Amino acid sequence: MTTRKSSRRRRNTSVAALIAAVLSALFYQWQSSRQAESPTSDAAQSVSKGRRSSESFDFYLMAYSLHPAFCEDGNARRKDCTAWTAADNARRPIVIHGLWPENDRPGSYPRDCAGPRLDMPRELRIELDQWMPGTASGLHSHEWRKHGTCSGLDAPLYFRLSIDLVKDVNAAVGAVLRANAERRISGAELRAAANAFRPGYGDTLTFHCRNVKSSDPAKRGRPYLYEIRQCIDNDGAAGAPATLLACPSVKRRDQGCGAQFWIDGV
Repeated sequence: MTTRKSSRRRRNTSVAALIAAVLSALFYQWQSSRQAESPTSDAAQSVSKGRRSSESFDFYLMAYSLHPAFCEDGNARRKDCTAWTAADNARRPIVIHGLWPENDRPGSYPRDCAGPRLDMPRELRIELDQWMPGTASGLHSHEWRKHGTCSGLDAPLYFRLSIDLVKDVNAAVGAVLRANAERRISGAELRAAANAFRPGYGDTLTFHCRNVKSSDPAKRGRPYLYEIRQCIDNDGAAGAPATLLACPSVKRRDQGCGAQFWIDGV
């Protein structure tokens, strides 16, 4: 009797296990088909994250160049450098490098995201050429491909905001840069000029210097102000840059400048 009961239990267990396996397989098949059809599948999420960048980065760094120092650093033969004049530099001592989506952890920024192709109105492109001399060498295409596609903005808005920002920083510190061409200045002096323009504005900037690879022996070994970066929150509409941030609050600081640095002239 015990043996027959054991056999029935084993048969019942086997049947139950078989039914469970079949139901599990059917559920898995149904779930897989649902995921394939759903826009929240892994592949769809990957594309979505590439295009909806307001959730994929923490803030912006707006990078500005000082074009004479850039040209002096082994780039003198570039088209945008041979065409750059003292009058250009007087009007625009600070020009656009690029608007970069950035994360709190340095070096972890998004790049080369899925996004629309570069296209902008002719009038905007003409204005951009004035404020981003590197367009002569395709800098705008590089910046859009690497950084702009991760912003969640379209190209006209991305570059329109970049132009507005560079105009603002020129208004803040352009005059003091012109006044100190081929002279030394400290970060504190430059930041004080920015704060006089607008309280707290200087705290939104970091200064980046390097010893340029100049053909002029007198310039070698000197730290020249090469780039200025500005910290901006991505709290605007659709993740656009809006509120200026104090750079220490996002752990960004001056680099390579020391107590004093030089301002290059044309």
